Amino acid sequence: MQNKIKKILIVRFSSLGDVILTTPVIGALKSQFPQSRIFFLTKAQYGDVLRADPRIFSLIEFDPMQKNKGFSGFMRLVSELRSQDFDLLVDLHANLRSFFVRHLTKSKIKLKYNKHRLSRFLMVHLKFLKTKAIQTVDSYLEILKRIKIYAPEKNPLIFSSQDNVESSDHFLLEQKVKKDDIVVGVHPGARWETKRWDEEKFAQVCQILIEGHNCKILLLGDAEDDELVENISKGVLKPRVIQVLGLPTGRILSLIKRCDCLVTNDSGPMHIAQALQVPVVAIFGPTHPKLGFAPLGSKNVVLCANVKCSPCSLHGEKRCSKKSRFCMDLIEPKMVVEAVEKLLKENEFFLKEA
Repeated sequence: MQNKIKKILIVRFSSLGDVILTTPVIGALKSQFPQSRIFFLTKAQYGDVLRADPRIFSLIEFDPMQKNKGFSGFMRLVSELRSQDFDLLVDLHANLRSFFVRHLTKSKIKLKYNKHRLSRFLMVHLKFLKTKAIQTVDSYLEILKRIKIYAPEKNPLIFSSQDNVESSDHFLLEQKVKKDDIVVGVHPGARWETKRWDEEKFAQVCQILIEGHNCKILLLGDAEDDELVENISKGVLKPRVIQVLGLPTGRILSLIKRCDCLVTNDSGPMHIAQALQVPVVAIFGPTHPKLGFAPLGSKNVVLCANVKCSPCSLHGEKRCSKKSRFCMDLIEPKMVVEAVEKLLKENEFFLKEA
């Protein structure tokens, strides 16, 4: 098979975290078929996390808002893919869109990811049942076993372009961040409001790290997080919070790479940090680590209150039905600060006293 697999198509349209979690599959395939050319199909808005990956021969970006808008735009994409003769197609999305790509694209071997819908349904809706946790990375790698590929490396891996690194270095220099400064990234946003820890608590964590350890804080957010970021900044007394809003994903990636630790909700930047080997303190509430999206490894700390009603939904989209968000309220700033201190000490960072 080694000589027969020369052109590979991997399909994962969205979202940011899921695209990042597919990267162990890229590594396993490139390791098994070093002379192969890997094509990766994803939505244009997530292309930045894969653009600098040297293992990818061609990044195919699906743009449903412009170039590939509507049915005709999608079929143009399919037509382009049909012009290629792939030896292996790996569908890591398993939705309606990827179904058509998988069935209409020529490939000698086609593999489809198992979403384990039943197991996750039971975790969310029948919490009294003891259900084994399913790591998403394991589910992605599982399908490669069908062609006898067993991946020893499960950690996601992404790369930052030199241009983005240089731009971020210049930005940090302007913000008077020195090379020996301890930089803690804080990302308080999330797609669903229920997944966001309280902004007052984020502000307390920033304050304690600044006062106690002289840390520089990078407060990261999307363009729509401006009010959230501003409120947290106002809650911090000392002016050591550096606001970073609305930057392209590639720039955010290179700034997170400079961080010595990242504090975040269950969100895309959590996966970015893990894939860059940046220690993560991840706060889980309405979602739950056992659903398979939590960062792995000893360099990370996952904080979860493990209340009986969690997980209440797969992605955190369901409104809280309780009088209080116990899953979030039970996580205190002290717990987050202690987790940051633990990771910095374990990773040989000297915590400075302010």
